[in-house]
Amino acid sequence: MQRINPKLLLLDKPLPWDVFDNSGALLLCKGYKLARESQREVLMARGLYVEEGLISTQKAPVESRTFDPFRLWDSIITELEALLRNMRVEADFCGQIQSLAKLIHELSQRSPDTALAAIILTGQKQYPIIHSIHVAVMCDLVAQRLGWQPDRRLSLVCAALTMNLAMLDLQQKLCTQRIAPSVAQRQEIDRHPQLALDLLKDVKVEDPAWLQAVAEHHERQGGGGYPFGITSPCEEALMIQTADIFTAKVSPRAARKPVSPQEAARSLYLESGGGERNPFVAVLIKEIGIYPPGTFVSLANGETALVTRRGESANAPQVISLVNPQGMSYATPLARNTERKNFEITAVIPRDQIKVQISVEKIWRAN
Repeated sequence: MQRINPKLLLLDKPLPWDVFDNSGALLLCKGYKLARESQREVLMARGLYVEEGLISTQKAPVESRTFDPFRLWDSIITELEALLRNMRVEADFCGQIQSLAKLIHELSQRSPDTALAAIILTGQKQYPIIHSIHVAVMCDLVAQRLGWQPDRRLSLVCAALTMNLAMLDLQQKLCTQRIAPSVAQRQEIDRHPQLALDLLKDVKVEDPAWLQAVAEHHERQGGGGYPFGITSPCEEALMIQTADIFTAKVSPRAARKPVSPQEAARSLYLESGGGERNPFVAVLIKEIGIYPPGTFVSLANGETALVTRRGESANAPQVISLVNPQGMSYATPLARNTERKNFEITAVIPRDQIKVQISVEKIWRAN
């Protein structure tokens, strides 16, 4: 196989050759037309190969790029929104979602701390799309910890990315709405798993695990969920539900402030009867740690710091101090060793109490 420059993939022009990824899997068939720049970005992250000898290497030099989780994250957001909103007219919708799911795998394997920080520090912009990606990342991290096989993880992540495709506009409205859902909105919420299932079948998604997880992601162990009221949802659906609840709790809403990761984890644990009704709660808590990346904390010396990476010890993550004991912001954040007594974490600070402007990209590139 021969790697090619992604610039050879022209928009709205039929491909002159089949294109494969770095594992040899077929990405695009000859004759396929790329519709968006974000498609090219996503393909670039997967690696682009054609059969050797089909193009001149002198004419088509390889474009070398280092792994960039931020560029990858933005590309996944852009591409997922385009796919979900235009699913009926997208060529090979199933294959394109699977391609995004494989990028989620890469992101969660190569930059898990960056991905966790993005979940905790998210805003309301493009919330329906970003929330689905957050759930997908969290599910993939938990599934990796459990040792799930790649094919099973692929179905799981595809389901997480598409679980709310039938209520994107309503979900955005609810995010900024300060009152409880109306009767009509509640009805739309209750039927969205069934509608999503029907839509996926309409566009030829045939993976039974993917479809079942989407259909059952609001069902509860022992009953009481919707839309079918079943008592034993599949494991994929239960894991999606767990990640869905956790990531929603740590995200801001117009009607409420985000809760800390610790509060969200504690609430999940209690709601699951100490983990008896949902074994994935304990695994999720173990995966994110006591102080997951993106958490603001107070240090023993009075500084305000931000957790950037999980440490070898759950009680001693990597942090950078943003504010000195007198309440003044540092011009440049300072790395602190939380294993040292004067830099131990003493408390978690609610996100809404932080007045310092931070650049997630700048901080995690430097750490």
